[in-house]
Amino acid sequence: MRSRTALRRALAGAAVIAAAMTAAFGGATAASAHDSLVSSSPAEGDSVSSLSEVTLDFSANLLGADGGNLVIVVGPDGRHYESECAALAGPTLTTAVALGAPGDYQVEWRAVSSDGHPVSGVIPFTWTGESASDGSEQSPCAAAVGAGEAAPETDAASPAGMSGLTIGLLAGGGAVVVVGILIVIILRTRSRED
Repeated sequence: MRSRTALRRALAGAAVIAAAMTAAFGGATAASAHDSLVSSSPAEGDSVSSLSEVTLDFSANLLGADGGNLVIVVGPDGRHYESECAALAGPTLTTAVALGAPGDYQVEWRAVSSDGHPVSGVIPFTWTGESASDGSEQSPCAAAVGAGEAAPETDAASPAGMSGLTIGLLAGGGAVVVVGILIVIILRTRSRED
């Protein structure tokens, strides 16, 4: 009778441990998702005749990492038309611009997601207004960010860099499994002695 009770307790303990691990690791997947671009002005493919600043809105507050947030505007001539470095206000990046000759432009951006990982992208648009600037060979923020160009879009499931949260959950989950196995072994040994 005692061995059945001990076995039931061990199985109940294992079930509790399995449920806790499922909840912990299921939550880790959702928490490790990177922030995403929700909207922009100009939007992808827009044709605009008036534009004094580029605005990018993200799904969560970005981190204000040194030089990590970047918005550059490149014209059809390959020149830069942003007149200031990107300003961060919560989930929004804003950059003042003075565009040149009409044509196809693109906004190249990189932002530090709230989980610490970089995300990036390119937004093409068409400028139909009048020239307000000759642009420059290099971004005014090139010294702060290196080359001054946005990196390719980062994959949300990058196996190379695990966050501290993921490592902590893996270590904690491993410890829970070890404790669970020890409890089962102890209960089995006691039930055999009885």
